[in-house]
Amino acid sequence: MRILIITGKQAYNKVKEATKKYEYIDVHMANISIAAFLTPRMVIKEIKSLEKKINRPLSEIYDFILITGLVRHDLKIVEEESGIKCYKSTRESSDIPLLIDNLKNIKLSTKDYADDQIAKYLRMESENLIKKYEEMPLSKGDIKVGSLKIGDNYPMRVLGEIVHTPWLKDKELEKKITYYVESGVDMIDLGMVSNEDHSKDLKRIINIARDITDKPISIDTLNTKELIEGIKLDIDMILSVDGGNVEELLPYLKDGETVPVVLPTNYKLNNVPEGALERVNHLENNMRKLIENDIKVIGDLILEPINNSNCKFIESVMAYRLFRERNNIPMFFGVGNVSELFDADSNGVNALLAAIGSEVEGNILFTPEASSKCKFSIRELKIASKMMFLAKKRKSLPKDVGYNLINYKDKKFDEITTYNNYRDVLTISAKENSKVILDRNSFKIELDRENKLIVVICFDRRKNPKCIIKGRKAKEIYETLIRENLIGKMDHAAYMGMELQKAEIALRIGKKYLQDFELFYNEFWDI
Repeated sequence: MRILIITGKQAYNKVKEATKKYEYIDVHMANISIAAFLTPRMVIKEIKSLEKKINRPLSEIYDFILITGLVRHDLKIVEEESGIKCYKSTRESSDIPLLIDNLKNIKLSTKDYADDQIAKYLRMESENLIKKYEEMPLSKGDIKVGSLKIGDNYPMRVLGEIVHTPWLKDKELEKKITYYVESGVDMIDLGMVSNEDHSKDLKRIINIARDITDKPISIDTLNTKELIEGIKLDIDMILSVDGGNVEELLPYLKDGETVPVVLPTNYKLNNVPEGALERVNHLENNMRKLIENDIKVIGDLILEPINNSNCKFIESVMAYRLFRERNNIPMFFGVGNVSELFDADSNGVNALLAAIGSEVEGNILFTPEASSKCKFSIRELKIASKMMFLAKKRKSLPKDVGYNLINYKDKKFDEITTYNNYRDVLTISAKENSKVILDRNSFKIELDRENKLIVVICFDRRKNPKCIIKGRKAKEIYETLIRENLIGKMDHAAYMGMELQKAEIALRIGKKYLQDFELFYNEFWDI
């Protein structure tokens, strides 16, 4: 096999460096500064120029040609007119080795960038590996909650809590459950209300959940009446059993399939052990009678918030590790205890907590999505769980496994600055206009998060509403505004493009959007 790569002048050295270990690859520098500006016609011209120099068709030397960078055109015409196959390479030159090493596993395209194909292949390989383990029978120490396998041979399961369930109207509860299921949750937790008894509402609440999903259902309460009612209704799991209620719950648990999550506490006596060893001893003691009666249990050492006043986060992590060293029992890891009480974007926090959960051999990652900063936590933990499972089974680091949680920064990028090459060109310092001339129409931009839409209300000069434009993408909206002749001034069009793009980003990532305000304002990062 022999490959020719065509790139621009700016990226030539980087492409050469990226491909130097491959003796069967040649790199040609096209007569253009930036590869992204290459068109199919320009590529054909480069091919003909090369063929003229060597006096033979390139198809006799190379199997195919790769074009680097952000070439936007379909390259199909290149083969039709030159006789040699021509495909898009990766967006970044640093990813070319990953492409070359996986050539036999992917299908190159004249339309799609090769890194898209690589990502699809890696994801497929990862999904196949996970599926293989999901089909494995239970081993010693593994259990089932409902029909869901829990144990070390399976990815950590994500349990999503819906808080204050009894206070929700039926439609609100249905909507929450549907959202959790669509987010990839493995189990649904119905959170009850502290110091209130809603045992009479449980049948209705559980039936709503089971009408929507066949995923395991749990209830989260320390109210013994509610726990007993849940067990009678064949709930799949209960949160939580401790030293204060275990004796009362034991007879009911003996007769059913409900799995209890056991705490090291005795809340009736206000006893919450602090040290790692003390927690493990108390948890083992609280579990003892359940295990003696052949009741499958899950242990929760209680993950503490960062800088907690009583028991430190790291002490609680040590308790998990110690418990696992002494017991082959599935463990419950309360991620939400940390993420909800930490002013940081949830995706990185959830990724790291899932990694810690994996290292201590946890099996259930528990989270609500109670605060705005923790929006998408279920989806994030589901991805993090897969990342850690794949890394563990492949004995690798949690990178390049087919999944990632890099949302706001890029893993790597090749940024080429070219303006210094044009030293003789007039340079103009930008500044805002001191005077604003109003356009014939004005616009108010809002987000309809429920339907995932950007909404633009158009007003005339008297502030009377003229029409409403809805869409999912900034481009389709501003092109509609232009097509419908609703914008008359260039600066107004530029402003709307800027604001609509901000609105689209806010809609995608769960960020608050206010027209005319910065999307990402932080005094430490202000440019």
